[in-house]
Amino acid sequence: MLPDIHCPTIKLGKRYVVVFPYWIGLLIAGLLFGLVGAFVVLRDGLQVTGLSNAVPWGLWISIDLSSIAMGGSAFVFGVIVYILRIKRFEAIGKLAVLLGFLGYSTAGMVLLFDLGQPLRFWHPVVFWQPHSLLWEVTMCVVLYLSVLVAEILPIILEHPLFKTHPWLTRYKLPGKIMSQVHALSNWLHKAGPVLAVAGLTLSLLHQASLGATYSVLAGRGIWFNQSAPVQFVLSAMSGGIALLFLAGVFIFRVMRPGTVSDSALYDVARLAGGITLLLTYLRVWDWAVTNYYSFDREIFLQTQILDTIAPYSLTFWLGQALMPIIAGSVLLAAKNIRNFRILMAAAVIPVLAAIITRWNYNFAGLIASISYDPFTPNIILNSYTPTWVEFSVGTLVICYWLLAFSLAARYLPFKSNDHH
Repeated sequence: MLPDIHCPTIKLGKRYVVVFPYWIGLLIAGLLFGLVGAFVVLRDGLQVTGLSNAVPWGLWISIDLSSIAMGGSAFVFGVIVYILRIKRFEAIGKLAVLLGFLGYSTAGMVLLFDLGQPLRFWHPVVFWQPHSLLWEVTMCVVLYLSVLVAEILPIILEHPLFKTHPWLTRYKLPGKIMSQVHALSNWLHKAGPVLAVAGLTLSLLHQASLGATYSVLAGRGIWFNQSAPVQFVLSAMSGGIALLFLAGVFIFRVMRPGTVSDSALYDVARLAGGITLLLTYLRVWDWAVTNYYSFDREIFLQTQILDTIAPYSLTFWLGQALMPIIAGSVLLAAKNIRNFRILMAAAVIPVLAAIITRWNYNFAGLIASISYDPFTPNIILNSYTPTWVEFSVGTLVICYWLLAFSLAARYLPFKSNDHH
């Protein structure tokens, strides 16, 4: 049986009300609203969005890449649990796998609508374009999502429903099917180290390639730098591990106290803090090389134009430099602070910084771009406003993430009594 799970409650008058069923109802309402927008997109195509040839990526791609970044803890803790074999992180590693699966499945849902021809989603797998960075990203994401499915299946099958349900002994067919499924689950569990290495390789490849996509686009002067691949990898690790800490505190201290030691959670916070500081150091140096030491006048003009229509410089200095330095320092000192409220407040910053990074790269870089005339380049200011359909589909995928996470937090066994 699962251990006692404490669902959050709120006090209304003299009685306490369990929030969980109302929260699930709210998310289902969000899903229904999102399905309306999804239907409109699949029926009418991308003409119902605010996207254009000048700005082909907008709200959806920002959600897509942000959700991938939020799954960045999966490949890190796959190595920690299966390669380094640090057993005190086993339950946290299972939570990391869950966050990775939710992040990448959410990204797949967004891309289904972001593609102009959603029924051709399988084309990259069949029609290879080995010279394309985006093709390499697509293949890595498809393969890594398959790895995450293989990693999360044994975790789901540890639920008592799949082991002790009366139907498994009363009827032969369900019992026989589940015995075969459990045999596959045991095999996948034993293959954990291989899956961890595959996940690490695929994650590093596609996270770096997402940044490399911009390092080869001279027309995007602000992002034309060679450190972008490293920044994308570290950003996913920083934001993903910070989200893992937030989710870990909520599940292992609020809902299932005692499942994971406070010391292990402090170590997760320290890891997030260290990577955040390393990323911020690299990011500030990159800014200096791109803006201060560069003689490219177009980069300065792009930044100047962006600042007239959007808080680009403010989001960089506040959200990607100053606040991450403070948050990273606080998280790195987690074992000295020993206050989960302060640490959780600090952990929100790397998550937001990772999202801001994706937003700025995929949105701001398209709004103010350099023309491709090699002799008389000029700055082109484009425009983009998301329509209600884009917000509707965005609500759909975000509610899917929250609903799946909420159900997993309530019902998924993160600590097994079995020893394979």
